[in-house]
Amino acid sequence: MLTNTGTYKSTTYYQQIVAAFPNPADQLSFALRLVIHYVGDIHQPLHAEAEVNSTYPSGDQGGNAEKVPSVNGVSNLHSIWDSVIYQYTGYPTMPLSTTDWNWYTTTTSTMSAAYPVNSSSILSEDYQGWANESYDIAVNYVYPGFVTGQTPSTTYKNTAIPVLT
Repeated sequence: MLTNTGTYKSTTYYQQIVAAFPNPADQLSFALRLVIHYVGDIHQPLHAEAEVNSTYPSGDQGGNAEKVPSVNGVSNLHSIWDSVIYQYTGYPTMPLSTTDWNWYTTTTSTMSAAYPVNSSSILSEDYQGWANESYDIAVNYVYPGFVTGQTPSTTYKNTAIPVLT
């Protein structure tokens, strides 16, 4: 944990951000983007676990080495879970058009309404708790029933969807 002694200024991340963005407002904006990215990443179960076995003695790279037949660019276990089991595949063209922004806004509103967050289940600022939760999902839902080289079965997908939503 960082203290108020200013030790964060000696970190590589801080120094790289300052070097890349001379404007302090841009530094803060980029740092916030990193925090948002990292918080999202810790909720991806395959960022909390890597399968190590005789096939992958150094680990399966968080599911990236677990290849499957490509469906709309989703070609490994990690991307299956990133895409919410094939529901959101592909990458947007940047910069986003007005149509794209409208789609993301509508999709986010629809998801938020369909899957309201129970505030009592939020592990507020419990980063280790978030990682533990992701690890448990990987161990109990991501790997069981998954077969490398095969498109996930309907049973696998039907078991995964409620976990993701």
